[in-house]
Amino acid sequence: MTFDEAERATLAALADVLIPASAGFLSASQAGVAGDGLDQVLAVRPDLQPGLKQRLHSAQGRDPTDVIRGLRESDPVGFADLAELVAGAYFLNALVRAELGYHGQVPRSLDTADHLDEELLQSVIDRGPIYRPTPASKHHSCLFSFKPKQ
Repeated sequence: MTFDEAERATLAALADVLIPASAGFLSASQAGVAGDGLDQVLAVRPDLQPGLKQRLHSAQGRDPTDVIRGLRESDPVGFADLAELVAGAYFLNALVRAELGYHGQVPRSLDTADHLDEELLQSVIDRGPIYRPTPASKHHSCLFSFKPKQ
């Protein structure tokens, strides 16, 4: 399913109501939400296409602010879908991410100090190992055991 120029222009107008230009930030239409952004979002969320197409057709020729207000009041699911698509497409724009100082997810190595605070485990260490006999054996199996660093 493709979107023609009129549908994309309608989307751009609606998107600018949701994300207008502000100090140092592009508006949604300036960020390409109705162009490449739309195509990128729909590549991963094709389920949004039919509802979006229907909403854009009903919005054509109408005041975008009134359309957004009406969606919020009478079609909250439709509004949520439109807002998700617009925001997703907006944050895919490299200039927007650069202005926000967000450079994407990057790999980081984890130090044990970053994700393990031994004080959080002190009650487990103090309690010691917990054992429960298994039905098939007279031996005990360990449910949990923690050996602190030496």
